[in-house]
Amino acid sequence: MNLYVLLTGLLLFLFCALNLVINYLARRDRETKPSWKTKIWAIPTLSLLILGPITGFSFLYMTFFQSLENTSTLIRFNAAENLFTFSVFILLSFLLFETFIHPLTVAIARTLLKRPLSFFSKQLITIVADWLLIYFFASLIPGVYLQDFLSALTISVIFHIIEWLLTGFTILYKKNRNKDIHM
Repeated sequence: MNLYVLLTGLLLFLFCALNLVINYLARRDRETKPSWKTKIWAIPTLSLLILGPITGFSFLYMTFFQSLENTSTLIRFNAAENLFTFSVFILLSFLLFETFIHPLTVAIARTLLKRPLSFFSKQLITIVADWLLIYFFASLIPGVYLQDFLSALTISVIFHIIEWLLTGFTILYKKNRNKDIHM
């Protein structure tokens, strides 16, 4: 499958999803639905507001993968456009999985076990899902070579360690900020 066709399909999905969100918000707030004239400019503008950060973070992911390629043998790329495409797909799939698939998987596991899952169980589900995602997209995109299945797991764990560190720094920052405000 051509990657540009897949990216075009993702953009069309984004446009349709934004149209549904706009209609849902209008219905929820009991307002009139926006006209097609409004949607013609609003949907592409909102899409640009979404695609701008995605492109920026894809460049950050690209930098991460380039540094990973230079320091280890886990992953290799033929060209920068393969690296950027891989980064875009990984970022979009992480967003999709974090929004829909992970909560659904946790809910199914909670239903099957008939008790709430621990924090560590939820993190394990997330790591395994991201592991499979990274491996799938690395095998899907030509010019991206993972050393083996374990390399995808290593990259997934590295991503989660970075996420945990950033979350910890955010919590510490908020605690210190709140402490300074109350003094």
